[in-house]
Amino acid sequence: MIKPLISKLFSLIFLLILIKTNALGNNFLFDKNGNLFIETSNSGFIFHKNFMGQNKHNFDYIKDNSKSRSGNYYQKFELRNGDCFGDENWSDCDNDRQRIEFSSEPNQPIFGKQCYGYSIKLSNNFTDIKKVSTTLGQIHQKGGPSGKANSLPSFPPLIQIDARKGNLYLNWHKLSGSRDNVRDESKYYKLKTLKSMKGVWTDISLCLDFENKRIDAWVDGNNIVKISESPIFFEPKSIYFKHGIYQSFISNYTSFKRETPTQIVYYDEVRRGNSIEDVDVNVNPDLEFID
Repeated sequence: MIKPLISKLFSLIFLLILIKTNALGNNFLFDKNGNLFIETSNSGFIFHKNFMGQNKHNFDYIKDNSKSRSGNYYQKFELRNGDCFGDENWSDCDNDRQRIEFSSEPNQPIFGKQCYGYSIKLSNNFTDIKKVSTTLGQIHQKGGPSGKANSLPSFPPLIQIDARKGNLYLNWHKLSGSRDNVRDESKYYKLKTLKSMKGVWTDISLCLDFENKRIDAWVDGNNIVKISESPIFFEPKSIYFKHGIYQSFISNYTSFKRETPTQIVYYDEVRRGNSIEDVDVNVNPDLEFID
């Protein structure tokens, strides 16, 4: 009697291990709602999650320390024509957008200095799409202002890192007007040419200094953007970091070209902290790698 019970117990344990192994087979997880996420250590974040759905080709977590920026793993994002998703509050498909993008938690408060860093590599055939905004990392707001953009609902972030017109730019959203009818003026600061980012890792770091009213950005350890103004004009509840590929106003292209070209972008070493030394390995070579 005991032996059959033991046998059933071992079978159950093996089944549970098998299920867990399948769930972790590509080194990422799904929550109870089917949302894709990855957990990290040494990053200042607990996890990065996609809240809006995905297709199988949109993301992979690749183990290859010969190609990663540091450590053993790096992230691959792929966005194809028609990859639009949504949640209970928003639909990219209805609002002229496409994306595969992770939101990072925890959120950050609006005081002191909040810094973010990540490494990014463009595929060799990456192209920015004419008249379409392609965002490769952003600092967004919770409880921030709202308005309209191209007659569609808009909830502007603080910072977007945009691929456009052959270059990568820091796009600072200089907001004014009223909280529920915000005026959004983009201020662009060139970071690097897209051509020089294909097939090689580029390190991007950002610091928003709410106390001293500054915005700084570093590229490969060089502080090339220095803005001596407050990062915010309407105080949100909190801010948070997003990374992946996000395209907005795609009809500017598809109305005459029909389909957007596929974009592939790789990420690694996504971090947050309270100083540039917390997030940029060029400034602080003693930082531990992230997997």
